[in-house]
Amino acid sequence: MKIESLVVNGIGGIHHLELSFGDGLNVICGANGIGKTTILDIISDAFSSNISSKLKRNALYEVGKYNIQLSLIEDGKRVINNKEEKVEKFQPSTDTYRGGWREYSKDLLYFGINRNIDYIKLNSVTSDPERQEYVVGQMAVNGIQANDIKNWFVNRYLFVDKKDSLSQEQIENYRLAEKTFSVLDDTVNFKTVIARTYDIMLNTLKGDIYFEYLSSGYKSCIYIIFGIIKEIEYRNSENPIQASQFDGVVLIDEIDLHLHPTWQAGLIKALKTIFPYAQFILTTHSPSILQTLEKDEIIALGCDEEGNTHLKELNLGKYGLQGWTLEEILKYVMEMPATTSRLYQETLAKFDEAMNNEDRDKILQQYELLKEMLHPENPLRKLLAIQVAEWEE
Repeated sequence: MKIESLVVNGIGGIHHLELSFGDGLNVICGANGIGKTTILDIISDAFSSNISSKLKRNALYEVGKYNIQLSLIEDGKRVINNKEEKVEKFQPSTDTYRGGWREYSKDLLYFGINRNIDYIKLNSVTSDPERQEYVVGQMAVNGIQANDIKNWFVNRYLFVDKKDSLSQEQIENYRLAEKTFSVLDDTVNFKTVIARTYDIMLNTLKGDIYFEYLSSGYKSCIYIIFGIIKEIEYRNSENPIQASQFDGVVLIDEIDLHLHPTWQAGLIKALKTIFPYAQFILTTHSPSILQTLEKDEIIALGCDEEGNTHLKELNLGKYGLQGWTLEEILKYVMEMPATTSRLYQETLAKFDEAMNNEDRDKILQQYELLKEMLHPENPLRKLLAIQVAEWEE
């Protein structure tokens, strides 16, 4: 299953927007508040079985609307399905669940911004939950939670070496999860599960440590990868599949959340490697992530003078943003008005004004301030030194 396209009219802050998606990685970026999360909410809404939609119409429209196109492989052929939904002024509550694409919802996984893994004490290890169709449809909007990730892993650990206990697909998925602990940091390895407490222990350069005690960034990555694996298992219990063969859709809001820049690129690479057939639709605020992407993986959004969200043309070459600096990405993609502090900008402006007025005292005063602010290796230091040389005599 893949999302082919989306057309939005009058939902949230979006007046009109048309998007197309590739079969692999799709990363939505742009200025804060431009509608990135709204796009994920709309896609998830199409698969929802919640009683009412959480989407809000734009105040300038009587009725909001979206049209989404889905492709499926049936009998070896790609089949296109279309769905159109309206977002009314008021969302009436009813006693029945909205239809949505409930029959396809098991192949859509959604991760919101709440991805903390807190310490959970397991008093027992429970069996796999039975996921009814409407529950999976609710998860399309509510997102995947962390509360059963630990139970799933410990359950598989206890039975992985028991003959005829797990299917071959479940064994492969457990082995994949076990390797995941080292996916971003090869100095971290899975060690064991403590029988007395069911705690997951990892081996690190600093010694053995509880999994939950590692950094929030590390746990956020594990949350996503484990979440995908265990949800694939839970949702396909009757016909088990290997997680590495999953060809559905994964939505992740703010993929860079909690992550150090070096880990951000690592997580993107890991997702593409571990789940090569999945379609990922992600949002990000991180220029570090955008620097690592292929040209066709970037979906940049812009905003015109009237506040309309539109697809932004970046005129990228073969290598996408891989040759752009972080500052250039922040300015021209994220639309940040400046990448330096206001104090620095004001000081530089005063220096330029003093130079124009040939005011020696102010030139030297602002120059000393700039030297205190600039990075020791900033080439501007040399340029400024050349400019003030004649005034220092």
